[in-house]
Amino acid sequence: MSAAPGRAEQLARRRELLVQRSGQLRVQVVDQLQVVQPALVWADRLQDAWRWLRANPLAVAGSVLAVVVWRPRRSLGLALRAWSAWRLLQRARSVGSAASRLL
Repeated sequence: MSAAPGRAEQLARRRELLVQRSGQLRVQVVDQLQVVQPALVWADRLQDAWRWLRANPLAVAGSVLAVVVWRPRRSLGLALRAWSAWRLLQRARSVGSAASRLL
């Protein structure tokens, strides 16, 4: 039974070292996350804006209608560019899925 207290002391010391190491790793993670914090703040803002847009479709529709009435030519040009970008995205998706099937 004399071996048991030695083993308990070893485990206690090992636990203490692991707790210290865990604290050091937490500090390192916090330091490293400071670099990406601005990007995470922007991501949160974009997510909040997206939620607001989804929750207020009439406000979005009213804003779009106001721009169309105020600047009809510019709105048409913007709509055509958006449509072209959408078609390009759809084409890229179909090409990507076809390429993934070949692999």
